[in-house]
Amino acid sequence: MKKTRKKRSVWSAGSQGAQVRARIERACSGNQPTLWAFAEWLAKPRGLGPGSITVRLHSACSFVDAVTARAGASCARAFQSLTSDGIERFFVQYGTNHGMAARRSMRSGMRLFLEFAACRGWVGWELADAVPSLRSYRLSGLPRGLSDEHLSMLLGSPWEAGECLGRDRAIMVLLATYGVRRGQVSALQLADIDWRERTVDFAAHKGGKAIQHVLTDSVAESLADYLRNERPASDCDYVFLRARPPHLRLGPAAISMMVISRMKRLGLPPRGPHVFRHAFATRLLRAGQPVKAIADLLGHRSLAAVAVYAKVDHARLFEVAVDWPEAVS
Repeated sequence: MKKTRKKRSVWSAGSQGAQVRARIERACSGNQPTLWAFAEWLAKPRGLGPGSITVRLHSACSFVDAVTARAGASCARAFQSLTSDGIERFFVQYGTNHGMAARRSMRSGMRLFLEFAACRGWVGWELADAVPSLRSYRLSGLPRGLSDEHLSMLLGSPWEAGECLGRDRAIMVLLATYGVRRGQVSALQLADIDWRERTVDFAAHKGGKAIQHVLTDSVAESLADYLRNERPASDCDYVFLRARPPHLRLGPAAISMMVISRMKRLGLPPRGPHVFRHAFATRLLRAGQPVKAIADLLGHRSLAAVAVYAKVDHARLFEVAVDWPEAVS
């Protein structure tokens, strides 16, 4: 009998609060009171949710530490002497070592902190506009999936002994088999696995649709191994829990850290769990699956969300290609 599914709770504000606290505590001690005030400003006047506060604060901490270190002064004095050239110089330097997603996040975090600083009278309101804009074009890039060789390495290479070996291996198999998002793996509940009917359900994510997949043998074996031999005894309904007490739900960020860590150990370029999603979609497309079926399996409501994968379907692109016209003499 399948368990009655309890109402899902969002990734808790308490857990996000712990991440905020940990990040602020890693910042320069002199900047920590200001960063706490910034976090409160994001929550109340700006009305941001816990997840958004965590992301924006992470970027702002790096920005504030860099500005105060360069000025050799307190936060207030450092920002009072900050110029638009200084803002651009920091952002350009940051961008040389980070990808587009990280640059966008830093841009938003910088602008929000400069608005906060303007509220305190440290800078003029116009200084937030000095943060460089990032121009991007829809579908301009290619999805960055995993090659078959790298996927085989991640799944088939021996794992180092550790306290979370079974859990991490089960998560990796889920990501690779179904192409689900890290948040969907984090939100997976015991009631979502129907062992008798051999199905597994994933909650809707980012405005998409809920997904049901067939419970494959490899997924079933890895999940059963974790649930029987490693999962802590807990009343929590989520499948994947933290190894150390209190045994709370394992968060999306922890899943990313696990994936990146394993890639580094195997000598692969460190990338997040989303590469499994790209690899899953590309694999289906090359197998001849229609775009509508791929969108359904990924939980997308719109076909436009998977249009970018058509750019890696070389076989079909050759079918629609036309000969380059010869020069007319």
